[in-house]
Amino acid sequence: MEKALVFPKLQTVAFSNALIDLCYSARNSKEDTIVFDLSKTEFISPFGLALLTGTIAECQAQGKAAKYMKPKKADTQKFLSGIGFNGFFKLSTNDEHRVASPHVQLRRLSQIDYLLTDQIIAVFCHSLHLSKGVIGSLKLALNELMTNVFDHSESQRGCYVCAQSYNVSKKIRLCIADFGIGILSALRKVPKYKYLKDDYDALKLSVVEGVSSRTDRTAGYGLTHIQRFIKVNQGKMYMLSGAGKILWDYSEYKEKRQTMHNAFQGTAIELEINASEEGFYFLKSESDPIF
Repeated sequence: MEKALVFPKLQTVAFSNALIDLCYSARNSKEDTIVFDLSKTEFISPFGLALLTGTIAECQAQGKAAKYMKPKKADTQKFLSGIGFNGFFKLSTNDEHRVASPHVQLRRLSQIDYLLTDQIIAVFCHSLHLSKGVIGSLKLALNELMTNVFDHSESQRGCYVCAQSYNVSKKIRLCIADFGIGILSALRKVPKYKYLKDDYDALKLSVVEGVSSRTDRTAGYGLTHIQRFIKVNQGKMYMLSGAGKILWDYSEYKEKRQTMHNAFQGTAIELEINASEEGFYFLKSESDPIF
């Protein structure tokens, strides 16, 4: 028996509730075949790609078959092929190509990949003027975020990473997502954080400097450094884990919360970086690992 799930026109973090509902239905369906119907989809962001790809992989790991209905829009078909979605699932296609740079192809990582971090930084540097100190700080922060996935998320299939630069809107979007135990459960494994009861509290605490589920060495600076950069850039930072979603919107200096209809089993972080300004990003002191 098949279960068909029709995905919306826009697959972005702004529509995370609808997307997570669909992914929840796919993972919890009793049917042995899930049809991922993207025929109506016209735009899919790095968040949408990571969520969709991870959900298909989770369904396959449960022994379910996954079918894929391509978008009707030719440009969207071409984008999915070029960003690596088709090749990821060995979907047959006659128009394989690669999305033009700057971008980071859709990847699933089972261990830290320093070359991938360099590729992400190259996307940033394509549109932003970053000092050597800022580049070094961002590299350390991104490496720590991905290391946390492998060390503490308990994700059976690592993490999903994708980045894209958008010339028209002058934005850069980067998403790192896993399908592990989530931030609340990871932090509660540390005795001093056992008091945490709520996904929102865990999300808020996770961006505080020095907070980490790692106890064997100094950690807890990845999210802090990235949030500082996003603040200076006046961009946006989305975090989803469990039933909680928080948006730090530094274009308006607002923090917005949203409750998921169905809890997201894992953690997803998407950054939206402004690439329209000619500003130069540097540290107060190039010897400091903070902005």
